[in-house]
Amino acid sequence: MITIGIPSYKRPRMLELALKSLLRTNLIGALIVVIQAPDIHDYKKYVHVIKNLSDRCDVEVLAKFHKIRLGSANARNRILYIASQTFSKRDILVLYDDDFICPSKDSLLPVIEWLSQDYIGLVGGKVINLFRRAIDPDVYLNLMPYLAEVLSTLTGFVFIDTKHGPRYANYTPNLLALRVKLASLIRYDPNYRGTGYREESDLQEQVRRLGYKIIFDPRFYVYHMNVSYGGNRDIDSLPLRFYWKARNNTYFVIKNEKGTLRLVLSNAIISAYAMLHGIRCLKAVTQGLRDILSMMNIRS
Repeated sequence: MITIGIPSYKRPRMLELALKSLLRTNLIGALIVVIQAPDIHDYKKYVHVIKNLSDRCDVEVLAKFHKIRLGSANARNRILYIASQTFSKRDILVLYDDDFICPSKDSLLPVIEWLSQDYIGLVGGKVINLFRRAIDPDVYLNLMPYLAEVLSTLTGFVFIDTKHGPRYANYTPNLLALRVKLASLIRYDPNYRGTGYREESDLQEQVRRLGYKIIFDPRFYVYHMNVSYGGNRDIDSLPLRFYWKARNNTYFVIKNEKGTLRLVLSNAIISAYAMLHGIRCLKAVTQGLRDILSMMNIRS
């Protein structure tokens, strides 16, 4: 059985579209929806969406409402915990976003194919951006496979090669599928704050340390609406997004002991990209680097 896990914040309408698209396939047995609705009007809209869904489908819906904002990592960890406590270890959990649209009834089939093999721990899919937000410094480039792998190793999934596959990968986009048996063994780190940049890389590091392989398969894909409101990473300042990118990337490299060369090269790429968006973005990168390095020095 496949369970879909979706966190949602300030996007009841988008959540409704995402859930309706998922019901096109008969492969889904359950939905875990972690809703953060501090606003009473959003709360009522979310209740309406979940009630309509429960009344009209045979899929088990586990909706957990929170009147505070949990943040991306905590919301997703809630999904992992619920799945590990509720479903069989052989079941499949797909980690979804509330602005993803399921394109067809067959898009989840590669997940079943790969996760039937015990040495595969996680399957990452292709995320197709339908719109580009004005405030969104993340890019997906189709580069030659080797170059894409080098760049994605340095920076996460930003430069992922989305054409060539299926293949083994160090890091994949944030459309992820795994067996429920791993859900109790891995967790998102809430120290990736702000945009949450590299929190998926950190999760995938945990999967590899457990001895599993990671597969990227472009046949497993979604359409990304990329809306500019709501979401667990609701930041509308471009310099602030670059600040968190540099800060979180540095935290990732130091935490996972990737070495000084990786630290310098990865932040050089982020700095070069920030320069294209103006001096304020480059200053934000510099400030993010200083802040996390200072914090890590205090801890040591």
